[in-house]
Amino acid sequence: MRSGVTAVVATCLLASSVDAHGHITIPPARNNGSVELAGNCENLACLWFSQITEIPGEPTLPDYARSFNVNVSSGEDDWSRKMPWRAPGTAPVYGSGCGAAGGGPKAYDNGGFPPDGYKQGEDFLNAPELPTKTVWKRGSVQEVAWATFANHGGGYSWRICKKGEGKYYNASEECFQNNVLTFSGDKQWIRYTPFWQWGELRTIPDYEIPAVRVDIKGRGQWTRNPVPGCYFCNQAECMRNYSKFDDQQHCSQACSGLNVTDRSCPPGTTQFPEALPGLSGYYTQKCIPGTGCDGLAGFNYNIVDLVNIPEDIDAGDYLLSWRWDCEQSAQIWQNCADISIE
Repeated sequence: MRSGVTAVVATCLLASSVDAHGHITIPPARNNGSVELAGNCENLACLWFSQITEIPGEPTLPDYARSFNVNVSSGEDDWSRKMPWRAPGTAPVYGSGCGAAGGGPKAYDNGGFPPDGYKQGEDFLNAPELPTKTVWKRGSVQEVAWATFANHGGGYSWRICKKGEGKYYNASEECFQNNVLTFSGDKQWIRYTPFWQWGELRTIPDYEIPAVRVDIKGRGQWTRNPVPGCYFCNQAECMRNYSKFDDQQHCSQACSGLNVTDRSCPPGTTQFPEALPGLSGYYTQKCIPGTGCDGLAGFNYNIVDLVNIPEDIDAGDYLLSWRWDCEQSAQIWQNCADISIE
């Protein structure tokens, strides 16, 4: 059995390593993600996260919200048991709750390096504020969105923390978790990037899909990542057959379809049913055997939701934090946007 997984890993190692990178696209955030770029990470917007991080207790996630290894919930093949999404909001993170450059103080060979100009593990809030601030009204419903460069399932929440006077505005993961925003409705949307055809910039209307919402006691409301990853081999074998974290990561990426697909999984290989035909996949690069791989294209669409801004909230300046707890990897992605609530 090991030989089969090892063969897939050998193919994976032709690629430069990458893991589940994602970032905010709406509203504008300090790392400069955008709807136009979607999951594209050539500007290194997707390099703010925490790894290696696991839940401290037992899984609490209901089965309907699982995203990887969905038919296994116990025993030695339940390889995602300690991954962040199995108990949303409980796995610890580095820094202020806005992300750490390169995933934390130690670099790993899975895309765990800092953006240009930042130190390994540096806090996201050292990035400069944008010149224009997003303004929201109390009691309003607001559009938010994120995009992924590599898909590790799991789910996400949107939180706010009022800015204070101390370091990093007194922001903390605790503050964000005490102020989780609720989602508006049971729908979400897929918004593709604009594209050029014969000299004209064209757009595609948003695609509405059902949202899988999860209310977690003491942790607020979350939504499952609506894009299923692929299944090519049993990731439990990666944990059994490899002791080094980097090797486990390479194997896990291969099992999920690294460089096997062009953004969507082959028929019959998705971790859970697609919400739209072709809305699936793990990650893709342009790879030529013997010459290596290039490209940081990511998925060419954004995952859009509506969130409720409380009516009774204090007016003032806030940080909006997006937290993506992965299920296929021991990682949590976070970014922050500066907003003013009136």
